[in-house]
Amino acid sequence: MNTPQIEIIEVRSQTDLKAFINLPFDLYRGEPNWRAPIRHDRVTHINPDKNPIMDGITHQFFLARRNNDYVGRIGAFISRAHQDLYKDNAGHFGFFDCIQDDQVGQALLKVAEEWLAQKQVAKIIGPSQWGVNDECGCLVDGFDTPPVILMNYGRPDYQEMMENAGYAKAVDMLAFQADLNAGYPRPKMTRLMVKQAEKDPRIHYRQIDMKNLAGDVQTAMDIFNDAWSENWGFLPYTPAQVSRMVSEMKPVLKKECFLIGYIDDSPAAFITMIPDVNEASHGLDGKLLPMGWARLLYRLKVKGVKQARIPLMGLRREWHNTRQGLALVAQLCEAVFEAGRQTGFTQCELSWILEDNDSMIRICEQASAKAYKTYRMYEKAL
Repeated sequence: MNTPQIEIIEVRSQTDLKAFINLPFDLYRGEPNWRAPIRHDRVTHINPDKNPIMDGITHQFFLARRNNDYVGRIGAFISRAHQDLYKDNAGHFGFFDCIQDDQVGQALLKVAEEWLAQKQVAKIIGPSQWGVNDECGCLVDGFDTPPVILMNYGRPDYQEMMENAGYAKAVDMLAFQADLNAGYPRPKMTRLMVKQAEKDPRIHYRQIDMKNLAGDVQTAMDIFNDAWSENWGFLPYTPAQVSRMVSEMKPVLKKECFLIGYIDDSPAAFITMIPDVNEASHGLDGKLLPMGWARLLYRLKVKGVKQARIPLMGLRREWHNTRQGLALVAQLCEAVFEAGRQTGFTQCELSWILEDNDSMIRICEQASAKAYKTYRMYEKAL
């Protein structure tokens, strides 16, 4: 019996683009741990006129078809920001979704490699959606729970597909889960550090000012760009990206859950906790019309969600591995956890954290959080 041939097409038309956006919704519908994102967000996410992270990115999307049915998708891209910083002549792949068929997965990865090779790229890295400041990594451990907001969904066979295609691990990224009502009393070291921060006149923190949200987010991102600048794959947030972040965060942000810490009256650290919109949007199939928006707002603003995520935090490098810096971070973590409990959150994911970032891992563990998901970035020479 002949196996139907796989056809790979470039996404060129609006019809193709619609199929590219819709494929994950059709592919994963009914899977218990799939959480459909808001479709409108997926549209703007791949629109260079709406998403400033795409500035300086050359890309091509592809669809896989079999018997006129769409069975997979992938994107290949070259980031000028990555090249300017790392000068490694690397390209990337992302938006990888397909049926459980290794032949389809291999065909999609191959076409991404060929597109990049034609542009004289020497190495391919992925999966990521525009970079490590976006959704990235192939889930390789922790399939028994759904992903939280802006974290990738994945099946176990994706790891096998990539490794069968010759991809090797570049780095693993960990997601930690904290039960906000457990882990008490806190570890002795955590309590000591918080007390040190409370007694130290050089250290204080504050909630963000919602009337100056743009300015406070910019302050936080300045800290982030410094704090994470030596991490694998780091790319700094640009002013345009920060501006978009402000508009996206404002509807779900509580000032009590976004804190900026100071040492000697200078911004030194920050932390932010947001509700898991994936929990609130579950069952809507990503659609806000006709009444999805009302259900989403009710769940977020009235009923509330139980799961939260800390997607961003940072401590300026000059304070890394110092008593003041560690004390301030401990204080911020405990304060934002308490704010989360008051909000109604019972669980909080801290993600993602590089597997070799020992200081951040210790902070998570001191907050009684446990690693429960692993996302892997792969690479391959072309």
